[in-house]
Amino acid sequence: MSHLTLRTQASRLGALCLTGLLAASAAPADDLKLNIVRHYPNNLFDSKESVAFSVKAKGSPAGGAEIVARLTDENAKEVAVKSLSEFQEQVEIDFGIQPRGYYELRLLVDADGDGPEEPSVADMASLGVVDFVNRSAKEVRDGNYVFGLKWWAGIHDQPEMMESMSKLGLQWTRVIQHEGMNNEKRLNITEIFTEYPMNAAIKVERFPVEAYDEERYGPLDEYSKLHGRGHWVIKTIPKRDVYSKWLKEQLTRIPEEQNVFEIWNEAWDKMSPEDFAELCQLVAEIILEVRPDAIIGPNLKGLTGKYEFDARVIEAGGMERMKMVALHPYSNPTDRKAYREFKSWIEKKVGRELKVYITEYGSHSTPEGPQRQSEIQQARNIAQRSVVLYSNGVQGLVPHIAVSSESNKTYWDDWLGLFRRNEEPKPAIIAHATAARMIDGSEYLGDLWFGTAVEAMVFDRKGTGVLALWHIDPTLDRSEENASRKEIEIPVDGELVVTNILGRETVLKPENGVVNLTLDESPVYVTGFKDTLLADVSRELRPDRWPVDQVPPRPVRKAGKFTTPPVLDGKLDEWDHAFEVAFVNEAVNAKDASGISYISWDGDHLWIGAYMRDNEILNQRVLGKLYQQDSIELFVSTEPRDTGSGFGPNDHQFFLTPTSTLGKGLVAEMTQRESGEVVLVDDAVYFAGPSGWGWAVEVGIPWSTFNDFKPEPGTKLMLDMRLNDADRSHERWKLDPGDNDRFSVFDPVTWGFVELVE
Repeated sequence: MSHLTLRTQASRLGALCLTGLLAASAAPADDLKLNIVRHYPNNLFDSKESVAFSVKAKGSPAGGAEIVARLTDENAKEVAVKSLSEFQEQVEIDFGIQPRGYYELRLLVDADGDGPEEPSVADMASLGVVDFVNRSAKEVRDGNYVFGLKWWAGIHDQPEMMESMSKLGLQWTRVIQHEGMNNEKRLNITEIFTEYPMNAAIKVERFPVEAYDEERYGPLDEYSKLHGRGHWVIKTIPKRDVYSKWLKEQLTRIPEEQNVFEIWNEAWDKMSPEDFAELCQLVAEIILEVRPDAIIGPNLKGLTGKYEFDARVIEAGGMERMKMVALHPYSNPTDRKAYREFKSWIEKKVGRELKVYITEYGSHSTPEGPQRQSEIQQARNIAQRSVVLYSNGVQGLVPHIAVSSESNKTYWDDWLGLFRRNEEPKPAIIAHATAARMIDGSEYLGDLWFGTAVEAMVFDRKGTGVLALWHIDPTLDRSEENASRKEIEIPVDGELVVTNILGRETVLKPENGVVNLTLDESPVYVTGFKDTLLADVSRELRPDRWPVDQVPPRPVRKAGKFTTPPVLDGKLDEWDHAFEVAFVNEAVNAKDASGISYISWDGDHLWIGAYMRDNEILNQRVLGKLYQQDSIELFVSTEPRDTGSGFGPNDHQFFLTPTSTLGKGLVAEMTQRESGEVVLVDDAVYFAGPSGWGWAVEVGIPWSTFNDFKPEPGTKLMLDMRLNDADRSHERWKLDPGDNDRFSVFDPVTWGFVELVE
């Protein structure tokens, strides 16, 4: 074996891109393979132990080669380097005790030790240094600790992940009532609670096929053909007697102290609110018979509009006997005002106080495509959302998810994991654990005022004041180069301890009794400030907390009238008089996806025309999922209004597709949003198919489709569209109308107005 000398490789590595780890490259000698052995659990180290790894090797390095282990922080700054001299089949690397934080380790091979080529990366790993906790599940409940993490059955080593969650103090999770019972290789629901100090919101969802109600829904094979294979288990209400016996059997496997039950998952896209209300009462009746003190509640959307799912569930009696609600605040999770308004609204509706469990929320690190976002931005988002949601007094805080598939580099849902697919930590899990260490189990006292766009929440952690701070100005460029920053002054008697988003501490001494602190959008946690600051703490949310963007007006489009119906040939030659709207997404290549749409009318039809540039025409989805591939989503309301969110009886959604599994373009309407019921608009007249460099549609939808709406010049509608583009190389890209910055597919009161003119 060669005796290898220490050599620093910093000058030849370049900066780390935090959108994902670099792939390992081949070592100079074909027979040399290096492997960093994962440190248990999941490459997490207690802040009091050395950061040490074993490296296994097969083969030997080429003559003159150098092998070094380089440890860097999240900014690619070198913090330690070790030589693998005295090379053996297994070598121990010990970097000593390192400060709390996120790190990356690379094994570098320099073929001849002289350069100038960059050294090869033979293997690499990510790791975290944190404070391990040792709390029982009972201590978590009694101490009002709420931080947790949703795990995933696809994890390779479930016991190791559960150990990591326990050591990080993330001791709330979310499991289904029969977790692992059908696979003896996985942890089952009893083992989760008996082998690990965990608590959970237990999701009550799904049921055995024997409980399928054929009398109510028809033969199972016919239902599956219509709605999709397996959809019956989440979209139908089971037979009472069979389901009651089955669910009671599941409850016998769950320890008595695990008493929080969440009904279904996001039922708003699975069944009608009236059916969900019926289901909620069925589940509550069964559980309360066995566990009269159970904390039961549905997973709701957290929206208050009269047409929204939540209001309709309450109206149908779904909240009777419920003690909590479970929310999934992916949209605007840091909006404390909206959260407070929802909680006040629903408690007024049901006439009692309700607990709130956050059983999903999160952020992603999509490495490519229009939704690209760095791992550090994911960590910032997770930390902000965890702190804000905690300040709302929630009972459980369970981000989604421990590990994601990472299968499609352009699709955000594949990159929500706080750990990597290989089950090593990402910065996000360290940021979430840091927030837990700094504020979990504390009392939110209120806010301090350091000016507009500064979030400043004060917590009392067992007699120690902790101030969580960050700055976001939504009116400014939020890129890394031009991120918004703000300097504030904090009065101090002694020393100020600032803990950054990943847990590293900095001690700052005051000058003239104050410390100047520069904030950006990465949360920091401050201790050591003067107690006199607490005199100004307030739980009131000042209206000037955040810069108020000027709300853009909704466009009013004047749609001209056809005197003669157009020729339906995909050429759009007769549409000069129509109102024109472009589809815009600057992050998408226009050759791949872009388009122009047209709006017109006559006495019989609402007319929509569109020409779409597209390099691959693709739609192989079932009717209820047509929007996931090439399509136009058309939204029309004959109830124009400025308030009242949610889809009402006069709000419609259509799908216009250039192709389909039926071998032709389609015009279809979603008749039941919650259950995904979609029907073909049989009396529509249309062309939909390939045209030019992409595809085109010319569609006439009869006015009778809109509850016999009568069109006249001067009449107003609400109308908007979204272009969806999917190729085999990427998931759906979304292009919205270029003249309406307020547009949301979920909220009719954001759709643009259309005035019918001669």
